[in-house]
Amino acid sequence: MLEGIELEADGKVMMPTARLLPYRCCRLGRCRSLGRFLLLGLVVALPGALAAQAKQASEIVKFRLRDGYLIVVQTMVNGSGPFSFLLDTGATCTVIDPELARQLQAPVIGKVSLTGVLRVRQDELVRLRDVRLGAASLSGLGAAVDTLARQKILAPGIRGVLGEDFLSRFDFLIDYNQHSLRFGEVPPNGERCRFETIGQYHGAPTTNRLLINVEFVKVRGAKVQLQLDTGAKTPELFPVHNDSPPFQPWGGSLATSNGASGNILYSNITLRIGATLVNGQDVVQSRRAVAFDAEGLLPAVIFHKIYISHSGGYVVLNPTE
Repeated sequence: MLEGIELEADGKVMMPTARLLPYRCCRLGRCRSLGRFLLLGLVVALPGALAAQAKQASEIVKFRLRDGYLIVVQTMVNGSGPFSFLLDTGATCTVIDPELARQLQAPVIGKVSLTGVLRVRQDELVRLRDVRLGAASLSGLGAAVDTLARQKILAPGIRGVLGEDFLSRFDFLIDYNQHSLRFGEVPPNGERCRFETIGQYHGAPTTNRLLINVEFVKVRGAKVQLQLDTGAKTPELFPVHNDSPPFQPWGGSLATSNGASGNILYSNITLRIGATLVNGQDVVQSRRAVAFDAEGLLPAVIFHKIYISHSGGYVVLNPTE
C-alpha cells in the first residue's frame, strides 16, 4: 500500500487531505495559530464496510454559529444523541472523539494516519451504523477517531466533525443570517459556479473536495483554486514552497506581518467568483509551505447564503429567493 493513500473496498483510491479547522487569523494582523490538520488515509477496511447509503427529505435544520463562522449542528449517531458536531466542508472525512466511539461501541474497521503540522500518528477508523442531521441520514459511514483537542478549543462541547464524506451526499442551502440549513428544496435562482471534487496531492487524487476558481481583483494574474470551507474565517493563500514569492502587486492594500516565518495580512481585497464580487476582505498569506491540494481557503461565511449542489457540482452564492 502507498503511504498516505486510502484504498476503499472497491479499489478506488481516495486521499482525504483535509485540514480540520486550519490556522485562524483575527483582524488587524493579530494572528494566533490553532494548527492545520491533514487527514492522510492509510486504511485497511473490511470488504464493503464503507458502502454507505444516503437518504434525504425536505427539512430546515437550525444551527448554532460559534465565533461568527463555525457551524455547530445537533447530530444523531447510531440512534443516540443528539451530539454537537462541527459542519466542515473543508474536511474530507467525518471524525468523532474517543469517548463517543466508546459510548457507541463503534466497531474498528482499520487505521488512518492523521498528519498535523508537527507530527503524524495512527488513529482508528470506525464504522458508524447511522448518522443523521435532521432528515438527512447516511448509513455505514467510516469515521476517524481523534481527540479533536484544537477543534474543541474553538468550539467547546463538540463530539465530532461532519465532513464531506457525509455532506457530499446532499444538496443544501446554508443561511448564515437565519442560522439554518435547508435540505431538499428546489435550487434557488442565481449564477451557478462550478466546483471540482477531485484534486491532486503529491501526484495522488484527492476526493470529497469543493475546489472553486477565485480571482483576486486588481491583483495581476492572481487566479487561484481555493477550497470552499465552512471551517475557515478568513480567505487564506498557501505557498507551494517556503521561498515562493507572494502575489504582486496587491494594489493599494494595507499589509501587516507577524514575522519572517509567519503570515502576511492584506486588507481591503476584492474577490471575484464567477460574476459575484466580494469586497473589503482581509486575506492571509502564509509564508510557510503547506501540504495541501488547493492553493488556499475560501470561507463560506463571507457569503450571507450559499447553496451547495453536490449532485450538480455547483454552488449559488448569495442566491435570490
